[in-house]
Amino acid sequence: MVNRGDAIGWGEWRDLPIEKQMGWRIPMDTMLDLPHLRKTWPVILVREYLEMHGMDPNKEWSNGAWHRTDYLVELADGSKFSLYNVKNNVYDPENVVRVDSREPFIQRGIKEDADTGSVGLKLYSAMTSKNSKNVIDLDDARNAVGDLMKNQRDDNELQKLLEENGWVVLHTYAGALGMDYLKSVVQPIKQVAPLRWVKGWQDDYGKIDTDILVLEGETHLGRKPGGMRFTSEASRDDFARTVLYGLRPIDKVRHLAEQVAERMKEKNNGRMWMAGHMRRGDFVTAGWAMEGTIQKHFDRIKSRLSAGRLILEQIHTEQKIQPFAIPDVVPDTTQLSLLVPESSDVFFLATDERSEEGLKYVREHGAVLIGDLVTIEDRREFGWGIMVTDVLALVEQAVLSKAYYFYAHAMSSVAGGAVNMRAARGADARSTLID
Repeated sequence: MVNRGDAIGWGEWRDLPIEKQMGWRIPMDTMLDLPHLRKTWPVILVREYLEMHGMDPNKEWSNGAWHRTDYLVELADGSKFSLYNVKNNVYDPENVVRVDSREPFIQRGIKEDADTGSVGLKLYSAMTSKNSKNVIDLDDARNAVGDLMKNQRDDNELQKLLEENGWVVLHTYAGALGMDYLKSVVQPIKQVAPLRWVKGWQDDYGKIDTDILVLEGETHLGRKPGGMRFTSEASRDDFARTVLYGLRPIDKVRHLAEQVAERMKEKNNGRMWMAGHMRRGDFVTAGWAMEGTIQKHFDRIKSRLSAGRLILEQIHTEQKIQPFAIPDVVPDTTQLSLLVPESSDVFFLATDERSEEGLKYVREHGAVLIGDLVTIEDRREFGWGIMVTDVLALVEQAVLSKAYYFYAHAMSSVAGGAVNMRAARGADARSTLID
């Protein structure tokens, strides 16, 4: 146990009672199935790196940052490992669109100074009208220059026109409600940008020959999944495969989630069951919660799930699954043989609400919480980790991924993780709502 402010270096908790300033340091291999990830990626933990090079693993920084001096291995000749530090404001300042590699555009002969003609001016004007810093969606570009095309619906003709005028098509993923907090990789989209603003990660840093390359700071807020856009559908899909199939919880989390999902089905007499995510906690403090009171928030979730029941009826009637547009997906058809929920059925609710009054209210109005479904035997089998709310939240997230209909908030990457897991298991795309 550590003092969170001391460990991370933030003052956010300093005014709280000391017991509320404390938190647990959780091992990474409790949160993530590292052996599975290592089947496809050469991942090493800082602790392992330190041990490998004969250094004390206890010198690992508690805030997660890479120590610029203490982690440098001292060699036999007295020298140390070399390090190149990529400054966060250099990685993607406001006028830079960071991509995986710029080279494919150069090989196709696209000229960055070709964007000053009438086509370029129309595109820059569209960017301004959309209040965008450096990109616009492909359809916005189509609307801006469509009058110069023979067939406005032809993406190939549009791409050719853009490239002839110094603009390029980039591949990424849609956010939700115009924001990129969700971090799901299940809705591929195309955007366009002027080549002069596009910078490639591989092009800029692929030839750095230091022992260590560090990307400074966080690349979560305000960025697309992966912290960059991609220059081809293939590279975009390779990244999606890592997120969808390479990153997963540990076996104990997945096993318990399977048991909880079966118990939810039993509570509804074998029918399909639905789930919602109600983010409260710090979202209420920050003013990000969907509704101010827990009653209004809960009613919002119930109304969305009521509409979701109709969607499940439609899918059941059609007897066909429409999966998300992701690589290598196999539709999960198991729900087609199950009955749809009834209006009186209970539903699973994942939440960080902690007040006794709030929890009592949601239970009385049809919600089933994780604490209602996990038994003392489950806790004994799982071990100490399940006592930590962050670990229990992973179980909740995995349970959300197994619901036959799911609704959550657009500003939560917890919900985005559940969406990714739902897509990976082959759920019908219509059975997920984020708003």
